[in-house]
Amino acid sequence: MLLIWRISQTGPILSIFFWSAALSGIFWPIVGGSSPPGPLFAFLRWLGIPADRVTVVGLLLLFLVFAATILFIGFVYDRVLKLWREQMYIAMDRNPYADDLLFHKEIMQWEQYYLPLARAMYKVSPDPELKRAIERVERWVATGRIESTQK
Repeated sequence: MLLIWRISQTGPILSIFFWSAALSGIFWPIVGGSSPPGPLFAFLRWLGIPADRVTVVGLLLLFLVFAATILFIGFVYDRVLKLWREQMYIAMDRNPYADDLLFHKEIMQWEQYYLPLARAMYKVSPDPELKRAIERVERWVATGRIESTQK
């Protein structure tokens, strides 16, 4: 399962590469073709790049521009518009190393419902094992890390 999770995480990186390469190939004939010379072709020749290298340099430049644009849009989408928050919960659910983390909703449930119920049960029937379990859950809610019951 860990291998499948790691493989699926390479998709966005490959997607950026392939989108940038495809867009560079599509736009090169429009902005950089040599007959008639496009604006990018003329700009690169003006920079002093030899005519036989203009295509390679132009495609690389377009690739970098498109990759930077895709990353910038992703950054704005994530940080400014905050539209990927729900997917972060899904990523945490699928992360095999985050199986003991609690969501805010779960913390509230434990603090306001389950722990008071367990404490009330302990008052009615004081059991040392129940007291240790209550303390363990209190630490789990406070720290976000669960402890093993086996020592």
